[in-house]
Amino acid sequence: MAAQPQQTWTEVAAGRQLELFEQAPPTPKDGRRGQLVQLDSNGRLTLGEAARIIREAVKDKSYRSTPVGLEVAHFIRWFRNEYGATAETLRDYEAILAKLALDYADLELADFEPPAGTVRLREFIDTRWGEAAARTRKKVRAVLMSFFRWAQSEFKLQGNPVVPIRSPRLRDIERPLFDRDVVQRIIAAQPELRDRVALKLLFLIGIRKGSLAQLRLKDFDLGRRRVRVHAKGGKVRNLPLPTEELRQELELLILGRDPMEYLLFPQVKAPRWQKGQVSGQDKAEVAVVRENRLTPLSSTALHRWWYRCLERAGVVPPGQTRGMRMHAARYTAGTEFYLATGDIRATQQLLGHEDIGTTANIYVQPNEASLERKLSDVYGNGDADNDSARPR
Repeated sequence: MAAQPQQTWTEVAAGRQLELFEQAPPTPKDGRRGQLVQLDSNGRLTLGEAARIIREAVKDKSYRSTPVGLEVAHFIRWFRNEYGATAETLRDYEAILAKLALDYADLELADFEPPAGTVRLREFIDTRWGEAAARTRKKVRAVLMSFFRWAQSEFKLQGNPVVPIRSPRLRDIERPLFDRDVVQRIIAAQPELRDRVALKLLFLIGIRKGSLAQLRLKDFDLGRRRVRVHAKGGKVRNLPLPTEELRQELELLILGRDPMEYLLFPQVKAPRWQKGQVSGQDKAEVAVVRENRLTPLSSTALHRWWYRCLERAGVVPPGQTRGMRMHAARYTAGTEFYLATGDIRATQQLLGHEDIGTTANIYVQPNEASLERKLSDVYGNGDADNDSARPR
């Protein structure tokens, strides 16, 4: 018998939602937002429309109307108020658990008692993230483990269905580094001072994407040449400003500004019409239409900002938004610092790792040029008459 084609996530998840939606009388409009609901010729929801409703349910938190979603809401409240999770962590956890609540909107939390619950969770992970990287699936398992461990501690479940699910085996991945000339080109290509400052913080001291988004002007102490960084887990670290040039640029940037403003904030820009233009884009001066300096960039907006910076420098072609992660700047900062100092402890302190093994095995990547220099130091310049250069 011929093998059936594997269903995509949209088909599986949306198909499950179709079964639930069909139990209620169909309505011509989505009551939450007043949008028209698209039905097929048989009066049923289309897969695309069901997927849209699922996305909206995550955004407006209506997933909490499901039995499992209500428990997720209780967990998120505990996670924020008693555990002390950061806003970024809460957002990541809720995004995953909301999908669980929507995919199993017809089930109660008690239906996840092992061993049946373990089977359901394996199906959930495989359906949603079966083709994702091992690190992504490991993170999903960790989120589910936290949620069901909480449910067990609150006497909502007798067993934890995640325990039998093994964490995926991680494979070593290629971590690209930026050459020094490329780093200089990226920074020099930015027309705005705030963008150049932000890029220097990424490439010189290796701050994380989330930390960059949270930086306010008040976090810079120019007298002591320090920057206060809000790191993972709610930790606050004070790092030195690495160069006098950066300190002077920050002085110009901060002058006359509200200390509560964010370093990077949302802006809406559009071409300004000028005399003699043929079209809206012809010789147009770009002007800021709207901005909010007291609001940080979202993760998605910061992602787009990064690729615009790379595009201006010619590092990526226009329109590319994948393949050159911002975290590569952090790898570059750690590697360059270690190669210049040879001090693994100082590199650990710069990057803020609790475990020095993380610094040594992941973030410090000797390049071919440094290996060539070390080989030259050990074996000499290759002169055959130099006996001292030969290994004994």
